[in-house]
Amino acid sequence: MDVFDAVVIGAGVAGLSTAYNLAKAGAKVLVLEKGYAGSGSSTRNASGFRVHFNSTENTRFMIEGKKHLKRLSSETGINSMMIEDGYLWIVHDEEMVRQFRRLSATWSVLGVGVKFLDDQEMREFAPAVSMTGLVGVYGPQDGTFHHDAVTMGYQKALAEMGVSVREFSPATEFITTSSRVVAVRSNSKEFRAENFIVAAGAFSASVCALCGITLPVIPERRELGVTEPVKHFLKPFVFDLGLQVYAVQGIRGEVRCSPTDIKQNGFIPYSSTYNWTMILAQRLVRLLPRMRNMCLNRQWSGYYEVTPDYSHIMGSSNDWPEGIHVVTGFSGHGMMMGPLAGALIADHVLNHRLSELMRPYSPDRFKEGKTVDESMVF
Repeated sequence: MDVFDAVVIGAGVAGLSTAYNLAKAGAKVLVLEKGYAGSGSSTRNASGFRVHFNSTENTRFMIEGKKHLKRLSSETGINSMMIEDGYLWIVHDEEMVRQFRRLSATWSVLGVGVKFLDDQEMREFAPAVSMTGLVGVYGPQDGTFHHDAVTMGYQKALAEMGVSVREFSPATEFITTSSRVVAVRSNSKEFRAENFIVAAGAFSASVCALCGITLPVIPERRELGVTEPVKHFLKPFVFDLGLQVYAVQGIRGEVRCSPTDIKQNGFIPYSSTYNWTMILAQRLVRLLPRMRNMCLNRQWSGYYEVTPDYSHIMGSSNDWPEGIHVVTGFSGHGMMMGPLAGALIADHVLNHRLSELMRPYSPDRFKEGKTVDESMVF
């Protein structure tokens, strides 16, 4: 029987980062993945990162998280193609403008202040954008990277350290002795370990249910489209909060885009819908008129892993069997937050340290009324 220091369940960015940081610290690690590595939300996203959130906890988390993203290229040997072109929010509502100004005061104290742009400044800064709102809010510290490069980088590093990532190997049963999880079964094999870390994204609740844990994570299905590549015309990652649509242009010139309000709860099959495509087209040509004759090359669907407060869950609970931990529930922010989250949970599992950055995300916060309410979810 194989025995490990830790078994990580899930080979998306959070699971791969966890395994990488555990192995880097000298632990013997195994990764189990029910599909192929990155087959969940880690290959189904818009590849953006930002430090601007309405909760101070998430803002602080991503200020540090950005540093981890920056280090990945040199650590893994694969260029993550990180570009700081900023995020631009177009705000239509007076009350929302006031909210952004209040948030701006907090962000400035944390060293990540934003710029407010009027109509004339918008025309000069982002001439391709049809300014239909009251004001533009620009966060220059934000940007994009390549999600596949991040996932591949972790896989390369793990392979070099001799860590096995077992693909198409779902966790099917936990074995518990004296209120402690001691083993997990997958594909008729049993793997024993001191610790088990569930990083299974939208599927984390069903994995935790195998050992009697009720985890408040639900899948929220969304879609995303990618256009043909064209000459670069759009520099920041643009969110129009009135039209409820976003667009960002990639390195090749392709535009990744989606309505922000179309979603369905549940494990609805990965498929594309015509209604979504029509709504996207209508909104995009209002936001970016020059996209009127561009072709949509492809579109796909995927799951946000949503918690009641739209913030992630990290750690364990005294109510759970010993030896089980989670790092999940990122509510649409897993690709950007996963690298730091993996480092923090690995340190917590191996060294029993609870970072101040990790502390707010305890699974017990819901019953204790200490939620980290996050409304900047797009």
